[in-house]
Amino acid sequence: MTQSKTWVRIRFAGIVILGLIIIIPFLYMVIMSLTPDSEVGDGTLFPSHWAWGNYVTMWSNIGLGQYLMNSVIISAATGFLATVIAFGAAYVISRFKFRGRKVLLYSLITMQTVPQVMMLLPLFIVIVFIQQAFGIRLVGQYYTIVTTYLTFALPFACWLLISYFENIPIDLEEAAQVDGATRLQLLFRVVLPLMLPGMVVAFVFSFLLSWGDVLFASVLTSNTTRTIGVGLQAFLSAGDAGGGVYWGQLMAASLTSGIPIVVIFLLLQRYILGGLTSGAVKS
Repeated sequence: MTQSKTWVRIRFAGIVILGLIIIIPFLYMVIMSLTPDSEVGDGTLFPSHWAWGNYVTMWSNIGLGQYLMNSVIISAATGFLATVIAFGAAYVISRFKFRGRKVLLYSLITMQTVPQVMMLLPLFIVIVFIQQAFGIRLVGQYYTIVTTYLTFALPFACWLLISYFENIPIDLEEAAQVDGATRLQLLFRVVLPLMLPGMVVAFVFSFLLSWGDVLFASVLTSNTTRTIGVGLQAFLSAGDAGGGVYWGQLMAASLTSGIPIVVIFLLLQRYILGGLTSGAVKS
């Protein structure tokens, strides 16, 4: 009993320490976002007064509204397209046997092993070549950056949904076909409701992939399509160049940029938890 109580105390202490490691940087961001810019470099932990104006001036100084809108459009489009395309691809791969099936599966795994930074230069060269060859503008367009994110989101989403299809008995589809349902009818009326938790997980992970990216967005976006990560980076770079860094506004903007992610998790947490747990069980 003594050893058991000691082990419980050790685990509790470890959880507390881990929680503090996670919470303290976040609390420091909150405090700095409410600190006047004149006091940021003084080394004081708490400001003399709370500068709530940082949350007001950041919208005009940083241009946060436009950056958030661009990030929402790009991330939502990436998540939706990745989920829909992966749903159809995963169904075909899991339900049909065809030549090259294993090669396709292995290629999806290979895409996950390649570091994204290694793909930046080849993708940029291909985009510029197409742009010059056909005389169309690609760099700085929404569809260009969305297509780029799909190259990374689709392999993961496909593998995730394939595991869900493997857990759905094929007998359900055969029974629906016996009752006269077509392939599309059984997909939308039988398979889709069962796949909804997995599709939500695929959407959320694809959304997060594009929301948190700075590398590709800094190269493939323009001033009108700049995402939140690139916008904050540009604001910081402008301050380093001699204009002065408004750390309070920067921290306030960073905290505000995380609100859409929190809202998504709060709205979809039931499907996310169900999707993560059911996808890990092999029937």
